[in-house]
Amino acid sequence: MPAPLLLAYDPACTLCCRMALWLARRDRQGLLHLVSLRDPDLLALAPELAGRPIEKEIHGLDLGTRKIWAGVDLLRPIARRLPGWRWAVPLLAIPGLPRLLNAVYLWVAVWRFRRTGRPPFA
Repeated sequence: MPAPLLLAYDPACTLCCRMALWLARRDRQGLLHLVSLRDPDLLALAPELAGRPIEKEIHGLDLGTRKIWAGVDLLRPIARRLPGWRWAVPLLAIPGLPRLLNAVYLWVAVWRFRRTGRPPFA
C-alpha cells in the first residue's frame, strides 16, 4: 500500500475546493491528506514545499518518500491511492498525455484567475 499523500490546495478557489471535496469522498483508505494553503501548519507538515509556487498549482507530497509532485503530475500518485481509479495509472503514462493534460490544466488555472479576478500568484 502506498504512503499517504499530502495535497496542498487553494481554499480561495471554488474549483479547487470542489476537487478537494470530491477526492475526500473517494478516499476510503485515508491516503489523501488535504491541507489548505492557508493552514499555518502546512509548512510544519511539509517543509519541502517552502519556496515552491504552491499558489500557482496544486502540490502534493508523498509522506513516505517525501517526493513532491505538482499540477498534472499529481494525477498518477492520486490515482494509485484511490481504489476505483487505479486503472488510470497506466493510461496516465501514455507518452504525450501528461503534456497534453498539463496544457489543459494551465489553461483552466488561467481561466479561474480571470473568472475570479484574482491575480494568479497572490
